[in-house]
This record gives sequence, structure tokens and C-alpha cells, in this order.
Amino acid sequence: MKIRTTLLAAAATLAITPAAHAYEGLYGAIGAGLNLLKDGDVSNDGPGGGGAFIFDSDADHSSGIGVYAALGYDWGNSWRTELEFSHRNNDINSIAAKPGFIGFPAGTIAGDSTAVALMFNILRDFDMGSRFTPYIGGGIGVADVDHDIIGANAPIAIGYGVHNRTFAYQGIAGVAVELAESLALDVSYRYFGTTKNNLTSTLNGAPASIAAGYGAHSFFAGLRWNFGEAPAQAPQYKDCWDGSSVPMTSQCPPQLVEDASADLDPVNFTVYFDYDKSNLTAQAATLVQEAAARALANDIDTVVVQGNADRSGNSAYNQALSERRARVVTDALVVNGVSADAIRTEAFGEDNPAKPTADGVREPLNRRTDVTISFE
Repeated sequence: MKIRTTLLAAAATLAITPAAHAYEGLYGAIGAGLNLLKDGDVSNDGPGGGGAFIFDSDADHSSGIGVYAALGYDWGNSWRTELEFSHRNNDINSIAAKPGFIGFPAGTIAGDSTAVALMFNILRDFDMGSRFTPYIGGGIGVADVDHDIIGANAPIAIGYGVHNRTFAYQGIAGVAVELAESLALDVSYRYFGTTKNNLTSTLNGAPASIAAGYGAHSFFAGLRWNFGEAPAQAPQYKDCWDGSSVPMTSQCPPQLVEDASADLDPVNFTVYFDYDKSNLTAQAATLVQEAAARALANDIDTVVVQGNADRSGNSAYNQALSERRARVVTDALVVNGVSADAIRTEAFGEDNPAKPTADGVREPLNRRTDVTISFE
């Protein structure tokens, strides 16, 4: 196999390694929707007005609304954590009659129940390779639940009210639908609940020991947006005649004719680097080693090593980064037997892109060192 064919095939295989990374960084979210307060457990286990009065019943509420806002961090590995502030409100309809308890049907009771909560959520995204990203999660936190309820159904009158700061928890399931770069529609379901607590309350005007719980089914729709840079697009590849794959914007290795002069054509290969890195990967080190070994089988005239960077940093930093990338390849060639006197090292910073991009854009094809070996 000819030198140029072998090295270009190896370089094309190496080009497969750069890949787009998932977004990592801060994000914000807001949303609103329907809040269905489930039948709440309301009970009295102590003396009421005029003597012992004990009941255990359910409070029915109308459909209400809920809103939320969240500030979170996407860790870039399918996990997110966030702080969420939410507000839910529902009007009361009735308290059900039970054996020995007359209850409070619609029209005999009024008021509402409000929950304001601060939650810490942990969420797991499931990348489907499309615009739709399902997720699940859960959270714990603290809630301020305010029951402002007054009822009168002769011969019983009831009133119960504020309870501040109680433990809250929730389970979450949803799907994010990408609308634009860094912006998604977020549709979710939450089950939100708190512990049951004793409230400031009265029965027939006398102090009573009434406890009430809070549990809600919330259906929200909102927006989520990333504050940082959008993830780089994964390069697209094509298959070549020799079984290798190269980026769509690159040419496949040429099918060379077997002749003596083919061995003396310049050898060209490219070493790619990870984002903001100048060290050789194991695969890149092998590529340089093989290139040096095959080139030393002929009389080397000159070796030109050209370092490059993408445009994701400032120009001065990228210039220094491209110099380090050129130097590390030069050192590897020398270690593998190529004379340092035959090597000319150049660095172009961000000014010699293989794939032109806008300033600030990460591009794997531009994070590279190009090598040309010419023979006498």
C-alpha cells in the first residue's frame, strides 16, 4: 500500500472522533397551567364548640391555576438540578358529609387554599435524537400553605386558616420540545404534596384541633431557555472507497495508481484535538508514529507542521493554542525519528479554518494540526 493512501485513510478515521457535546450550563424556565387539588383530608380530633366533636372528612375544591419559575443547571450528562418557585390556588366547593357529621355542601362554605413553595428538583433527560426530550424527576422543599375557609351549615360552623412552612415534595414527568436554538417548549405533570398539619381553627366559634393536608395534580406548559452557548452540531460523515469515513466537507483519499513515482508524492495528514486541548490522544499518537515510520523509508526533504484553532475563544488565546498544537506534533515526529532540522513549524490561530464559522463558534474540524511531508 502506498504511503499517501495509508496515511490519508488513517487521518480520515481519526476525524471521526470529534463530536458535539450536550449543553452544559445555566437555564431558566417559567410556566403555568391547571391545578387540580385532590380531595383533601380534613379532620378534627379534639373538643369543638359545646363538647367533644370528632370527624374525618374530605374537602372538595374547584379547578385552579398554578404558576412556576425555575433556575437550574444542566450538567451536560442528561442530569439537571434546579430551584423552583411555585404558586397554586383553588377555591373550596364543599366538605363531604360523613356518618355522624353533617358536612358542608356547596353554598354553605367559602374560601380558598393556596400553596407557595420553594423546591429543589433533580431531573433526568432522555435524549431521543429528535426535537422531543422526555424527562422525569422529583423534588423536596418547603411550602407555605394557606387555607382560608369559613362554613356554616346549622348547627355547625367551621373556620380554619393559615399554616406556615411545612415540608413539601413532588414527582415530575414531562417533555421538552425544541422550538429554536437554546429555547424549548416545556410540558409537564407534577404531583405536589405536603404533610398534614394542625391549623388555626374553630368549630361553632370555639377553638378546635383541625388538621388538613394538601395534594395537587398540576399540568403545566411553559418555556425553558439556556443562558449559555448552544451545543455544537455533530459533524456529518461520508463513507469512502477504502472503508474510512470523513466529514462531508472533506475529500476522500484518492485511489492512487501503482507506480514508482507515487511513493514520492507529498504525504498529508491531519491530527485533531479536543476542545481547548493541545495534547495528543492515543489514536493521534499512533497516527504520527505510523506517518514517521513510513516517511523515513524515503528521503525526507521538508516537513511542514501547521497548528490551527477554532473561533470559540479570543484571537490571542487561539494563536497561542495553535502554537502548542503545532509544537506537540513536531515533538512527536522528532521522537519518532524525523530530523528536527527538516521540520518547519507554523501556527495560524483561528485564521485558517477548514470550515469557516462565525466568531465564538466551536468547530471540531478547525481544532487541528496539518502535516505535509515532502521527499527529495
